[in-house]
Amino acid sequence: MTTGNGAGIVAGGSVTAGRDVIGINYGPRSEPSPRTGEEHSNLDVLIITALRGEFDAARTAPNGVAKWQEHDTGGAAPYLRGRYQTPTGDWLSVALARPTNMGDRSTSPLATTLTDLLKPTCLAMSGVCAGNPDDTAPGDVIVAAPAYKYDEGKLTGATFQGDQHQYPLDIRWLHAAQDFDPAGLPSHGEATEDEAVVWYLERLHKGQDPRTHPARKRYFPPPTWQPRLARLESEGLIAWQDGQWRLTDPGTAKIQRILADDVDGPRQLPFAVHPGPMASGSAVITDPKIWDRLRDMGVRKIAGLEMEAATIATVAHDRQVPHWLVAKGVMDHANPAKDDRFKGFAARASAEVLYALLGRLLPATTRDGRRAGAPHRTPGTGEIPGAVKLEIIHRLHFDWQDLADLVGVPHYETYRFPSGDEPRALWQWLESRGRLRELAGALDEIGRTDLADLLRAD
Repeated sequence: MTTGNGAGIVAGGSVTAGRDVIGINYGPRSEPSPRTGEEHSNLDVLIITALRGEFDAARTAPNGVAKWQEHDTGGAAPYLRGRYQTPTGDWLSVALARPTNMGDRSTSPLATTLTDLLKPTCLAMSGVCAGNPDDTAPGDVIVAAPAYKYDEGKLTGATFQGDQHQYPLDIRWLHAAQDFDPAGLPSHGEATEDEAVVWYLERLHKGQDPRTHPARKRYFPPPTWQPRLARLESEGLIAWQDGQWRLTDPGTAKIQRILADDVDGPRQLPFAVHPGPMASGSAVITDPKIWDRLRDMGVRKIAGLEMEAATIATVAHDRQVPHWLVAKGVMDHANPAKDDRFKGFAARASAEVLYALLGRLLPATTRDGRRAGAPHRTPGTGEIPGAVKLEIIHRLHFDWQDLADLVGVPHYETYRFPSGDEPRALWQWLESRGRLRELAGALDEIGRTDLADLLRAD
């Protein structure tokens, strides 16, 4: 372990404490050495979590960063920094931090400070949330699309008029989240027959209808429904009464005992990933009617409820971060019967989903430190001549949208491009993010090698 400014590096599979942090290496990886001055540059992802448990889940995710190094431990915005190896063998540089309290008032200053310092390509968050009981089950992961603040507006007496500012997810990232299959992640596992039985008994115990529950097919895939219920009936755990299945006294006693003994929560679940609207508020909500109120305020298919996602999207937008991504695990449904049994699992699953999506979506960093897929621009040193810039801008008029889609300009950003001058605005967007080095390769990708050759000829 080396130290400096309170920093500790964990390596070799050991667990080492450095001030208030522990790092775990889950296996040997051929990781590139940090480069001089890297601590404040070349960051791919900045992950913010709201709670200590969420921070620990993101720090120790088996499919995440293997080794962390502490930075600015004596400052107001300490963070960890490490490298994440993607499934393709490339590397992403990652920073991880948490505020001292949950909520937007604590999250916003930290996210803004570290965004300005580290200039990430993506601002991200994992953690826990409440999920809409009509569409989600405890342990499921919601990807915010869009994120918005639901309790901003005007309150007149008992009448509230919302003033929502929704931040949409990049359309390509939304497609990836919709197509994402969590099978293979450490926290994902198919339900055994015994686990399906427990799930069914718990649904009846909580007064829920297992037939219409969003997770039914994950626990009772066809054609297991009838034979498994027949088994429960033969064991005297359920009985058909008044046109529906009900728990018997032995069934009630069995599920109460199982729940009482389950103090640690599940390690694996057949969870699903749900991209959908995530509403952020200023308070923890315990009210089953909240979902109807959110729908009446203008969002018909609300998926999740929490306190910080809108802050992450707002900071990314205001500080011109190219991408943002929020994944949160469902720990409850914001009802009075909620408990913390799924909290740890939800935090772990959300971190695993976040890393998996980032590994697929972000341009990775190869072992030699160069962006995977980024062109080696011939003029590499010095600025692009103004005449070349103007020529490309003038000739890109009919293809700028393809280029914007390829380099990942969010569609809410392209809406702001001045009509008729979009190529110039796109150039400025790339230039302000230090990404003009990618332009030649991107032009090749959209079939404008003629313009890419102008850059190479310079």
